[in-house]
Amino acid sequence: MSKKKRLKKVRNLLIEMGSGKFFYRIERSNKNDNVEALVSLINMMAEEIEEALIHQGYANANETIKHIVIMNFILDSMGRIVAVNPQTCTILYYLCEDMVGKSLTHFLNEKTAKTWEEYWKSIQVKNTADKAVELTFQTKGGLLIPSACYLSFLKGYKGEEDGTILTIVKHSKKPVELEEEIKQNIMRLNGNRTEKGTVTVQHKWEKVRLTYEDIRKIREARDFLSNNLERELPPLKEFAREIGTNTFKLKYGFKELYGTSVFRFLRNERLRKAKMLVQYGDRPFKTIAHVCGFKSVPSFSATFKSEFGHTPTELRKKYSSENS
Repeated sequence: MSKKKRLKKVRNLLIEMGSGKFFYRIERSNKNDNVEALVSLINMMAEEIEEALIHQGYANANETIKHIVIMNFILDSMGRIVAVNPQTCTILYYLCEDMVGKSLTHFLNEKTAKTWEEYWKSIQVKNTADKAVELTFQTKGGLLIPSACYLSFLKGYKGEEDGTILTIVKHSKKPVELEEEIKQNIMRLNGNRTEKGTVTVQHKWEKVRLTYEDIRKIREARDFLSNNLERELPPLKEFAREIGTNTFKLKYGFKELYGTSVFRFLRNERLRKAKMLVQYGDRPFKTIAHVCGFKSVPSFSATFKSEFGHTPTELRKKYSSENS
């Protein structure tokens, strides 16, 4: 793996840690360089913070540890995924349609995938009781999630095996609702100043209360969009269902937290990435248009010029001449 790809994984892990997710890891390589030293350090830091949060929860009587089911898979008799919970999609950065029908091994790292295949074969030839296994999942961006998993074997009406549930559990401190933060956001976004400088708030917005869980899901929706710019955004109703919320909260949450709509956020992220690739890279514009989610080069060029005042060709030439 190139140094550029390894540094990209470091960046992705730091973003996840910044959003409060400390269960991701980066796969180690056999290289002996500064990047590998950085990977080792960040992995250790993420692990120590995760353990510290768990310890703090047990030590502080005012907080409680919650055993959160972060991912759930239902597997058929062939080990293929039949269904997943919405949280699984947001954590692994895949749509449900990308996962259902595929073998679980598609979402495990190489070493664990082999272990899982051997284990799955063994449980097919003998009656096995429920069991815990260690698996390492891999996100679409290449980050790892080492997890303790619990296998439960379902029985049908006549005692026949009717599928398998694979449950992945993590620990988290009891979430606290950020009502004060929400209140301040409402005041800031919807307040109007009078002549005397006082703030009046539109009362229709006061009826809406976003909980901590709502905020977390909106942030996961943002992360998913940022990591899947090349994908066409599904209908908002379907996308909201994928992340475990409803259309109204998805729209309202984006306005509250990011001051823009879902579509506008996605458009801005696509343009931001496109500008970076145009300025600092040498990829063909057709490739950039594709990876940034534009349907065609003409559409990409027109949108780019409308936003930045230059076509991609003009901006690349301008940047090259300034740095030559």
